[in-house]
Amino acid sequence: MTTYVSPQGYLESEQNYQQQRVEQASPLELTCILYEGAIQAVEQAQIFLKRGDILARGRAVARAQGILVELTESLDRKQGGDFAARLGLLYDYMLAKLTEAHAQQLVEPLVEVRQLLVDLHSAWREIAPAPGAVSNAEPSSGFDLAG
Repeated sequence: MTTYVSPQGYLESEQNYQQQRVEQASPLELTCILYEGAIQAVEQAQIFLKRGDILARGRAVARAQGILVELTESLDRKQGGDFAARLGLLYDYMLAKLTEAHAQQLVEPLVEVRQLLVDLHSAWREIAPAPGAVSNAEPSSGFDLAG
């Protein structure tokens, strides 16, 4: 017997899963989750750009920008030093590229930002423990890079 799950039920289930994932995540895992959200938003912006859906594209770009602002604000520039400062500059660059992509209706800046986010996500995934793993070496902040 096959159980039918309505699109609304699936959406609620996915939202509950994501909420639980965030609540149980370590600071490093939260950073990875933010990157995943930004990547998804940029990919959606690319789709909406191709479709000519300006409003949806604007929402997707704004979501990606909001995540980048959150990542920027969570940088620990004191403990992260030069690395945190450079990462902040990279986030600023990506914010500018997203603005350019939306204002000029260009896909190339979106492709560039997506690739940067994928590379950064991959790097953070390397240092983040697997979900549920116990690590004594984990910093107290997702951006505490003094370790």
